[in-house]
Amino acid sequence: MNLSKLIRIVLALALMTFPALAGTTFNGTVTYREKMALPPDARLRVTLVDLPGGLPQVGATASIPAIGGVPIAFSLNVNSDLDAGGTYGLMAEISSAGRVLFRNVQPVPVDATDAGPVHILVHYAPGPAPFSADPPPAAPPDLLDAIWTVTSIGGRPIRGTRDLTLTIAADLRAGGSGGCNNYFTETTIEGDAIAFGPAAATRMACAPELMAQEAEYFAALAAVAAFELDSGSLRLLDAAGVPLVGLVRNRE
Repeated sequence: MNLSKLIRIVLALALMTFPALAGTTFNGTVTYREKMALPPDARLRVTLVDLPGGLPQVGATASIPAIGGVPIAFSLNVNSDLDAGGTYGLMAEISSAGRVLFRNVQPVPVDATDAGPVHILVHYAPGPAPFSADPPPAAPPDLLDAIWTVTSIGGRPIRGTRDLTLTIAADLRAGGSGGCNNYFTETTIEGDAIAFGPAAATRMACAPELMAQEAEYFAALAAVAAFELDSGSLRLLDAAGVPLVGLVRNRE
């Protein structure tokens, strides 16, 4: 592993006082096997828990740099004492827009007396959206739980033979195919206003023209502000009402 390619994050928090060991630093890496690019607002949280109970002792969160990929090197500084006789583990989460994308299910055991490198493998396991006391505004039922196929981007017809698709679930998670890579994002819908969060996508390589078209599609989604829905067709518009993406509903 070429350490020069790692993204390094320093996480620092003070821990409540325990008898025995003075401040400890846990170093290691966080990685995942899925071939997905991280959204630009992705954040890493590393938490020290006690074992076997899993009670959190201390944790810290830091933004992942825009050049981000994996593995991500971290350094968690516990600026107080740990119990020399205690047993601990590390949990890691990568989140975006308040939703967990990747996490490890079981804590990775660590030794407070010998804080050597720790390697944490996290898995794609999106968590629920942050709790809100107010229910989300209802979206038109014809818009949800359907496969929409993109027919145009910026008024230009789709090139190539691979479909670009969009599906918006009832919980407002969205995703589909960009023509090369699969992607996922989330939406907010209120009336005829709609917005898409940062898209996370797999990282497959395709023909240059497909990759360029996919980049145009993702950029168009990021600029969408409204929609028009009419008998099996969907138009995604910018804030000025200019059509950015045209789609038709797949007939099952």
